[in-house]
Amino acid sequence: MKNQTVSELVINWHITEACNYDCKFCYAKWGRPDEIHREPKLINDTLNSLANFFLHSGNKLKEQMGYENVRLNFAGGEPFLLKKKFTDVLSAAHKAGFKLSIITNGHYLTPSFIQENAGILDMVGISFDAQSQMDREIIGRVDRHGRSFETQNLVETVNLFRCINDNIKIKVNTVVNSVNWEEDFSELIHQLKPEKWKVLQVLPVLDSVSLEVTDHQFNDFARRHQLNGLNPLVESNEVMAGSYLMIDPKGRFYQNSYGNKGYQYSSSIAQVGAETALTQIDFSPDHFSARYRN
Repeated sequence: MKNQTVSELVINWHITEACNYDCKFCYAKWGRPDEIHREPKLINDTLNSLANFFLHSGNKLKEQMGYENVRLNFAGGEPFLLKKKFTDVLSAAHKAGFKLSIITNGHYLTPSFIQENAGILDMVGISFDAQSQMDREIIGRVDRHGRSFETQNLVETVNLFRCINDNIKIKVNTVVNSVNWEEDFSELIHQLKPEKWKVLQVLPVLDSVSLEVTDHQFNDFARRHQLNGLNPLVESNEVMAGSYLMIDPKGRFYQNSYGNKGYQYSSSIAQVGAETALTQIDFSPDHFSARYRN
């Protein structure tokens, strides 16, 4: 079978586990390891190793997948809790030649950050799973004071990003779970007009058991919105297994497998190099490419 190709390779770097929210389905939990953002040299060594392997022609993965660009997608936890450390990493990654995107819960997307950084970002992904405060509280998408990123905050933030950078792509991520699977996001998504609305089935990992949905419930959510004229990018548990290229806060590649409640990890990218570390996890280029088919 001929390998599918993609124009862009996306590497998801979960740069910190720290978060101001406590979403019960969050899979980005590692027991607060020694996060390498605390050591600038480790961050720089990791970035350099990633750039030396992924950005240069001649590596087998590039030949197999045919990608032209590499985008570092920074996530958490909540990366904005790192404040200047995070913006410094963004700047260094941009200078190294990576395309950039972020995934955030939106809580700390201030006008000043947007004004200063919107120009170097190719995409902003905002996680948004519930339109009511009550549902956000049940899910855990609130801070310790009960504050959350509300629907109007989402609308205003998206508008500001587009006002400053009219080329930026907006993505909304919604994790379908037992609380929101019957909710209708149609009006909101039609208003936002994101380039991507990614709809993910809650993963059966860690503390998410009480929020799991059946395949039927997940498919019902997707079909309902498709009938309302939307085209969500639907990712079931089966699609997600092995299809993401991910880095944990310790600077290691990691991977989950379908039905596996744990993770497999590579050695430190900064220590052994990206090429060697990549061979130590089960990453499927074909599964990755399948997610990006148009």
